[in-house]
Amino acid sequence: MRSAILVMKHIISCILLTATLLSYSQEYTEGHISKQIDLGVDLMEKGEYQSADEEFRSAMGKLDVLPSNLAYYFGRNSFHLEKYKQGINWLNKYIQLKGTQGRYYSEAVKYLQLAEEEYLIISRKAQEEMASELSSGEYDCGGLSKMICPVCHGNGVILKKGPFDWVYKTCPYSAGESFLTCEEYNLFMKGLLSPKVEN
Repeated sequence: MRSAILVMKHIISCILLTATLLSYSQEYTEGHISKQIDLGVDLMEKGEYQSADEEFRSAMGKLDVLPSNLAYYFGRNSFHLEKYKQGINWLNKYIQLKGTQGRYYSEAVKYLQLAEEEYLIISRKAQEEMASELSSGEYDCGGLSKMICPVCHGNGVILKKGPFDWVYKTCPYSAGESFLTCEEYNLFMKGLLSPKVEN
């Protein structure tokens, strides 16, 4: 009987020791991650944005639940790295989580507006460049004198749904042929080709 009590005491001692070690290990891990986030913030404040990004990403990889402040730090740092779309996403996440009462609400709104402005400028520039390429560039027909008509896809006719049945109409750009000349194709791509046939 006495040996059974000793065995029970030993088992209880082992359980308590294991629980204490697990608790200490968890506190150490959380403390380490917290220090890593603080290091990232310090690096960001010093303008070392790439190093800060590495610290934030490393911390995120170790956490099951991200603290809302980390969303703000990562979003703000992303802005400085000119990753505007990423910054917008994370700053919005912080605002959604903390609302107007969040510690960094004002700064988050400020950086969100800056990121949105920069992202808009980049988007407009990309659209202008694409439009410029389409309107000024010549399409290389690859040495071919004829290209398949992009309107009728080489069929010479266009199918349209009529009130009772499908109606075949002659392709206005290829005039019933299956192709356009390379010159006509380029004019079409620039929006300058006039229809040859009125439907």
